[in-house]
Amino acid sequence: MKRRLFSALAAALLLVVPARGHVGTLNVVYESQTPPVPLRVIIRPPGVVPGLADIDVRVLTNGVQRVTVLPVHAHAGLKGSPPPDVAEPVEGEPDLYHAQLWLMTAGAYSVHVSVETTNGTAKVIVPVNSLATSRLPMTGGLGSILAGLGLVLFLLAVSIVGAAVRESVLAPGETPSLRKLWMGRAALATAAVVLMLSLAGGRAWWNSKDSNYRNNRMFKPVECVASVRTQEQQRILSLTIQTNENRSAWPQLVPDHGKLMHVFMVREPALDVLAHLHPVRRNHWLFEAALPSLPEGNYRLYADVTHESGFSQTLTSVARVPALVSESASAAAPIATDPDDSWHRGNALGSTTSNAPFDLGDGLVMKWENAGSLKAGREVSFRFAVVGRDGRQARLEAYMSMLGHAAIRRDDGAVFTHLHPAGSISVASQQVFQLRAGENAPRRITPEMMEKLCQPLSGDLAIVPLTFPFEFPLPGRYRIWVQVKVAGKVRTAEFDADVRSAG
Repeated sequence: MKRRLFSALAAALLLVVPARGHVGTLNVVYESQTPPVPLRVIIRPPGVVPGLADIDVRVLTNGVQRVTVLPVHAHAGLKGSPPPDVAEPVEGEPDLYHAQLWLMTAGAYSVHVSVETTNGTAKVIVPVNSLATSRLPMTGGLGSILAGLGLVLFLLAVSIVGAAVRESVLAPGETPSLRKLWMGRAALATAAVVLMLSLAGGRAWWNSKDSNYRNNRMFKPVECVASVRTQEQQRILSLTIQTNENRSAWPQLVPDHGKLMHVFMVREPALDVLAHLHPVRRNHWLFEAALPSLPEGNYRLYADVTHESGFSQTLTSVARVPALVSESASAAAPIATDPDDSWHRGNALGSTTSNAPFDLGDGLVMKWENAGSLKAGREVSFRFAVVGRDGRQARLEAYMSMLGHAAIRRDDGAVFTHLHPAGSISVASQQVFQLRAGENAPRRITPEMMEKLCQPLSGDLAIVPLTFPFEFPLPGRYRIWVQVKVAGKVRTAEFDADVRSAG
């Protein structure tokens, strides 16, 4: 029973650490296969602010000459940033380069990565959130050592004051008088009182700073309340943003893949139903979406949004989906749905495997080509292929300007991630930082910039194989949903995976 309670508490604590498409981790993975320098970047923020972020750059080609990284805060820009740091090669990893950089304030950062090779130079911008999500504890052993050293310094300081008053003005060899002895004792007592008051004041100052950090500087996720109502035989999902700020002043949102919000609904506890929806913004804090023919049950919701500052976050909530009013309601046209909405009903967690192909219908199957041993804290690039009856790979169509989308969730909900072939970054956040990279770029999103953000991404979306770079933050059992569009229809495959501890 104690173990179960501890696991539930740990999961609840992990759920309050959202970042872009992330629950349970702040790490960001970005991959670019663009020639002549394909690369993968992994950023592990410190979780405390200020703090050191670990940045790994894996260059997937030869002839590397120099790798540099530069963190740029959204409000500072390139002009207010220091010179870039050189990433050093990691011993035993010929294609891996590592650097540690300070993230001094909370908010949205863009990490500018430059890789110079004999084949050319690649420059990419990787968005990352700097959030204070934890406090670094002091171990008992270190605390005892520091307390002992402090006591020694206290006694030495008091004795120095007493000796100075008692003997500093005496000639060499002269014995202090009774008056000097009493003056020295009085000075010693006064010094002890002054130092004790100073220590008490320092302790009060430290507790005040710590309280301010916990109450004001540690990131508190924005609350989101979800509800489902029935209107004209159609079930409507409502998401209401709960914030202490003036709701009309909630930071402006920018579209990601052309949508202001991406909502993933997962039925618990079986994880057998997934819905990928895009609610319409009714006002500053209210979003609504018509539900497809989802079966009734309890659902966990993950809503991804990106602000004009480049800061992205995942809002979480729960909702009870009632049963359909009638059988005819399932065929009724939704009143306000999005053409890119999709949903999938499959098997309960544990019913599928990573090695077996998943039937997508119409003679198509999806194969996980590099399924194998997975470990937490190790980077991996999942590779999938959609194959037809003739054994050939099917041509994938653009699904919201992407070759595919993937959602990953641990069985207890402690981890959730929304992926695409570029990784776990917010593409909208990356675009915002790219538009602001110029010296004279405006700090606010202009109508012209918003128009560019709404345009579909360019590129050949039929490239195979389909890959998703990722790094599991925790061991455990996971369900992985992969969504692709073939022959004008969004198709979803599901795979289960057991992730072991890196140790």
